[in-house]
Amino acid sequence: MPNHQYPTFALDDIANLHESAQVEFKLAGGRDGNGKLPEGMWETYSAFANTLGGEIILGVKEEHGEFSIEGIVNPMPMLSEIWQILNNPQKISHNILSPTDVQIIEIMGKKLIRIHVPAVDLKLRPIYIGPDPYSGSYFRVGDADMHASREQIDQMSKRSGLKFK
Repeated sequence: MPNHQYPTFALDDIANLHESAQVEFKLAGGRDGNGKLPEGMWETYSAFANTLGGEIILGVKEEHGEFSIEGIVNPMPMLSEIWQILNNPQKISHNILSPTDVQIIEIMGKKLIRIHVPAVDLKLRPIYIGPDPYSGSYFRVGDADMHASREQIDQMSKRSGLKFK
């Protein structure tokens, strides 16, 4: 599979922030405002891995189509939780990230977590959340994570040589 280069984006250009096929923003503020991993983040991880790859940025708020950098007060516990989940095969089928793919970045004096999710080789697909590929596999369509159909899962498993029940 050829390695495509896609344009990067500037997070500090707030006026032009938007989600796309390869960019997803999540607030990750939690009830107390100190930071919590959003549940939907893992659907995006699966979708990016099974499609073109992309960037998940935690600490950005969306309201009525407008984005603002809110930051994460204490990102270190969230980083630990990300790695625990990624390395738990009951929660994620494969950890496809390297240590350099998950970073704390600072913009406008606020800390964000940037997760680069590469597109995986067809032989590893599908990447899914939970124990069942049929309920936990996603694709990225535009700026949305879409649940993969049974037929799509079966096609991916044929290419990879994996068999699912």
